[in-house]
Amino acid sequence: MKKIKITLRWRITLLTIAVMLLSSIAIVVFVNINTNKVMPRTTGIVLSAATGVATDPSSVISQGGSPILQEGQGTLVISEAMQTATTDMYRGSLIILLVAVVVGGVSAYLISGNALRPIKIFNDNIRRVNSNNLTSNLSLEGPQDEIKELAISFNSMLAKLENAFSSQKRLNASIAHELKTPLAVVKANIDVLNDQDKKTIEDYSGTLSIVEQSVNKMNASIEALLDSVQEENAVLDDDVNVDDLISDVAEDLKLIAEKSEIHFTSKIKPVPMIRGNQVLLYRAIFNVVENAIKYSTPQGTVAISCIERNHQIEIQVSDTGIGIADEEIKNIFKPFYRIKNHGQQDGLGLGLALTKSVIAIHGGQISVNSTLGQGTVFKIDLPVIH
Repeated sequence: MKKIKITLRWRITLLTIAVMLLSSIAIVVFVNINTNKVMPRTTGIVLSAATGVATDPSSVISQGGSPILQEGQGTLVISEAMQTATTDMYRGSLIILLVAVVVGGVSAYLISGNALRPIKIFNDNIRRVNSNNLTSNLSLEGPQDEIKELAISFNSMLAKLENAFSSQKRLNASIAHELKTPLAVVKANIDVLNDQDKKTIEDYSGTLSIVEQSVNKMNASIEALLDSVQEENAVLDDDVNVDDLISDVAEDLKLIAEKSEIHFTSKIKPVPMIRGNQVLLYRAIFNVVENAIKYSTPQGTVAISCIERNHQIEIQVSDTGIGIADEEIKNIFKPFYRIKNHGQQDGLGLGLALTKSVIAIHGGQISVNSTLGQGTVFKIDLPVIH
């Protein structure tokens, strides 16, 4: 025999119905007992008023549940009317009991469904999670309650799992993409130098210059790779003052912006402190602002702002640079991806990938909106848990 599965929603509904049923029965029983005590006394008073004869309530005799007086046919009509009223009261209380239970049960079912919807979303996301898809983050919209805190923790856990699964992929990609090519260049130039019968100082100098450039590039790749590995073991136990951190980023990049003839502005309002890793958050925001400066045109503007809205710290970095094509926006957070229309800018294409990972392990989200020839806006949302 197949075991019946009762969902959490139905458990809450049935429990609510049971509580309402017991409460309603208790109220009905209390009302009926009280009515049985009060009605004979009330009937005696009414009959006394109707007949003009003082009647002791104790003289009212209940026969078959109907209180009547021993003498006087005129009083019988009044007794029967009072009994009918009592019966209607009993019947009405039972109807109200049933209506209250039904309405309460339906209300509990609908309300519990709405309250448990985030949990259903949790379940749907968990079913979709695998080693190739760890980006099914839950939405952080809604009230600041335990469900939202659970969503933040869930998103942070997914981000850490994604970093763990992608660590080996990034290592292989780094070796294949960033180390193999410089090593091949070094080897090719050394082979050319060795094949020369007569080597001049200029030949040695040219080869050494190429070797130095290749080694510098490999060092940068290794440092970026170590940064990504550090994220996986990051401890989120710092009390981070986000507005101070962004002010530090703005101060550190202000001179670079002036050197590139970029107008740099900041509008930073005080926001609540959050729990996280201060070094990683600094690096993540630094990468976004540095990119905005790097890809802005001379005499352009880069603006950074920070405010709190709906229990979220909203950080926005905008520029008036060359922009990003729509078909490339979805790829800019991938490791080693470099946008085609940005020319020969320095970099390995790891900055935004690392930034997204850092924001994700802090339970936040990063999004981008860009128009070619007009500029780009990056928006970072970090949750505030009180």
